[in-house]
Amino acid sequence: MQLWFRLILYFFRLPFLKKLEDMLSKSVVHLRVLPSDIDLNIHLTNSRYLAMMDFGRVDHMSRTKLGKVVFANKWTPLANHATVRFRRELPFWEPFKLESEIVYWTEEASVMEQRFIFTKGRKKGIVAATGLVRISLYDRAQKTFVPSTTVLKETGTPLRQLPLQPHIEAFLKEEKAIQAYERKSAGIAPVDSLEVPSAQNDQTNAENRKHG
Repeated sequence: MQLWFRLILYFFRLPFLKKLEDMLSKSVVHLRVLPSDIDLNIHLTNSRYLAMMDFGRVDHMSRTKLGKVVFANKWTPLANHATVRFRRELPFWEPFKLESEIVYWTEEASVMEQRFIFTKGRKKGIVAATGLVRISLYDRAQKTFVPSTTVLKETGTPLRQLPLQPHIEAFLKEEKAIQAYERKSAGIAPVDSLEVPSAQNDQTNAENRKHG
């Protein structure tokens, strides 16, 4: 987390912020491009996008029950894979909002989509950049990743299926391809398959495990 000043101010304001209904709710944070955020082109520098996405995930976690559950169980949030598509520049002093929402989940991890959106002027409502992050929770005591169904239950989130959109499927396959390349480069047996289980199959299995 590189945005310490914003983070300190955020936690002063947190008690007054509206809580999110559950883990699958959308978080919205309103921000502005400050002098510390710009590069030589006088716009939001590339590295700041990922840092602000961290900030968005902190907001999402803090305004749901996830934050309390993570600290109570001493779980560690991990970002396994991330990508950003830049569409429009965010110039100095430009106000914008950052939306963060879990758009897909499997038993092993979930995918959060984070969008940078103009909030004023002619570009109001236009998406400046879109980021995708594959996130998971790790239980260091048990030395294992926490199943998503466990996280949803602990946070009081109703178990519901989320559709596997084409860009999410491509994102997950990209991670598998990179993982296979890394394993091959290291002389380890390559991953057998780059196929991603369908949302319906994976989440239906989770539903069956819940009731079975």
